[in-house]
Amino acid sequence: DGTIKTACQQACPADAIVFGDLNDATSQVVKLKQQERNYGLAEDLGARPRTSYLAKVRNQNPALVG
Repeated sequence: DGTIKTACQQACPADAIVFGDLNDATSQVVKLKQQERNYGLAEDLGARPRTSYLAKVRNQNPALVG
């Protein structure tokens, strides 16, 4: 996990690109996919995308959290 980095990972200063083994429960990519902010495009249509994203938290007002 993180031993080898692709060129795009090395070029991204925000560490926004992560690759890893989904079969390894301790890998960083598995921990990111388990977050509540994780989503994939067209998942609600039954698609199983290989690429997923973390939603940006735009409103951190605790009174609006349901």
